[in-house]
Amino acid sequence: MYDVIPNIIQTFLIAIEAMYLATLLIIPDLKSVIIIISTMGMILISLVATLHAWGIQASSVMMVELVMSVGFCSDFCVHIVHAFLTSTGTRKERAQQALINMGMPILCASLSSITGVLFLGFAHSFLFRTFFKTIVAIMILGAIHALCFLPVILSLIGSHWSSHIKDTIQQNNTLQMTSTINNDSQINDHSREEIITKREKLQRAPNTIEEEDDDELISTPRNT
Repeated sequence: MYDVIPNIIQTFLIAIEAMYLATLLIIPDLKSVIIIISTMGMILISLVATLHAWGIQASSVMMVELVMSVGFCSDFCVHIVHAFLTSTGTRKERAQQALINMGMPILCASLSSITGVLFLGFAHSFLFRTFFKTIVAIMILGAIHALCFLPVILSLIGSHWSSHIKDTIQQNNTLQMTSTINNDSQINDHSREEIITKREKLQRAPNTIEEEDDDELISTPRNT
């Protein structure tokens, strides 16, 4: 069993380096890539501990399944970080927006993957049962890290570009412009109502004067 551990560590390091280069091509931001790789490392360490507690010993089968799990755990992290970088606002606002946009798809993907391999847990083959345990563990751990841990880290130390600041200033300016336009429109509506009421009063004034004159003529007695 212990002869396989150096090969597992070596394979882990090669897989993480490959994912680092691939992620850097997709997301050209070194700080975000380091956050992704760190989160992936925590997910994989938690996965090894979970499989060990589940009674799965280190073997070549476990090594293949752990290498396969590298792609799954990177998938969760890259989606959250990409949604964070493409959003606008402050770090906290962009982390919330990334969680709103990608939280439900990640959760549905995890549940559907677990449902797809659910019947492998009842198999008698060691390969099938190990594959089932690995998929269930990586989906649960990946979803927890991507939906709970990663947004908090991004809201604290995530990348904050100048374009995000410009977008925030533009949004504030547009909000101020819309508020002033609404206020001006309300003032104009109020002034229009006053003008209409004044016109109505002016139109009614001659009629009331004529009615008063008629009443005076009627009330004055005729001289015989």
